[in-house]
Amino acid sequence: MSMNPIDLLAALRARWQTAATIGGILFLLVAVLAFMQPRQYMGTASLLLDLSQTDPTSTSTDQGSRVDVESIIGTQTDVIRSAKVINAVAKEAGFVDALPADMPAAARMQQAAAMVRANLIITTGRQSNVLQLQYLDPSPEVAAKVANLVAKIYMREQVELRASPARGSAKWFDEQTQEVRHRYEMAQKNLSDFQRAHDIIGINRMDLEAEKLKNMSYQLTQAQAEAAAARSKARAGSVSDIEGSLIVQNLQEQVAAQSARVSELAKTLGPNHPSMAAATAQLSELQSKLGSARASQAGAVNANSVAANGREGDLKANMASQEDRMIRMSDVQDQLMVLQRDVDAARQTYDTVRQRFNEAALKSQISQPNASPLDEAVVPLLPAKPNIPLMLVAGFALGLVGGIAAVILMEIISPKVRSASGVARATEVDVITELMPAPVRAGWFPKHKEAA
Repeated sequence: MSMNPIDLLAALRARWQTAATIGGILFLLVAVLAFMQPRQYMGTASLLLDLSQTDPTSTSTDQGSRVDVESIIGTQTDVIRSAKVINAVAKEAGFVDALPADMPAAARMQQAAAMVRANLIITTGRQSNVLQLQYLDPSPEVAAKVANLVAKIYMREQVELRASPARGSAKWFDEQTQEVRHRYEMAQKNLSDFQRAHDIIGINRMDLEAEKLKNMSYQLTQAQAEAAAARSKARAGSVSDIEGSLIVQNLQEQVAAQSARVSELAKTLGPNHPSMAAATAQLSELQSKLGSARASQAGAVNANSVAANGREGDLKANMASQEDRMIRMSDVQDQLMVLQRDVDAARQTYDTVRQRFNEAALKSQISQPNASPLDEAVVPLLPAKPNIPLMLVAGFALGLVGGIAAVILMEIISPKVRSASGVARATEVDVITELMPAPVRAGWFPKHKEAA
């Protein structure tokens, strides 16, 4: 049997008490269920995430240029739900101590952590980097306390997670520094020993030796010219040099003056005269000094020639020795450059390791998390569960639907003809007219005499 809306309304008017009773019962059941459910309060703390994930110890300028927001938020959510954070929250909130003491410690921790994880809700808005940490608990104080604990411990553990790998790296680089420094010192020692063994100072010794040979060549050229001039003077007697000496010229002037005096005295005095004899003796003495001065000057010219020849020979010998030294040093220089490259490589490795150690040591001291507290959880005044207004509305809707469904079911079980259209469907005869008695209001709905 099918019912049209007119028949349904007629059935509801006829059976409204039944519908109201069933609807009221369902509404009361839902209301009782709502008020009997345990209260759950929600504490909410919010954190502002730094989506750039920048490193304060790095000097790079392209950090945070590409940010995968979903990946970062998902990672931080996993960190909050990790055993490291949840176990710390369960312990500091007192949930572990609240469990029976006869339970194993691992079981108590596991059970308390499971309770925290089950009641913890992490949400974030769309296109937002704010995390909301919500915790449900029958006690509003506990709900707020645990929500704040989750935020606090998460930031603390995040700092630890960021600094812990850096501490491990710093320790490893510190250990490597000792070995790298030892290799650098050994390379430097080998270079120093090689330089001492071959009497080498500095690395670019060949350049210095070549410059030294060039200076020797210039000095030899000058010495050869001076020696040639000295030999020429010595072979020629060097009359001009001897006569040009100041001592010789002075003595010549004295001899000339004394000769003139003797000549004047000879005009008036005899040779045996005392004055004449004294003047003659003085002239002889000056002439003897002049001869000695000329002989001394001639010896000086010969000595100068010998010295110039000796200096020329010394320079030739030194140049030959220098050339031989440079020939021997050509192979030594190659070995020296190899040892120097070993020293440079060891020093570069040492500097790199020390730099990485300093960077890791600085990162290990990071104390700032990538999140900052935005809102602190406060003690909630109203429960979050159950939602009594919503459940009452749902109970009313359920009662209304249940009452209507009960009327429809009763009509199916015990059908009644309640309208002209119903008569036409039941008899398959068209209804010409319908006589309606005057309605008598004796309740909410007017009563109509039911057609038999």
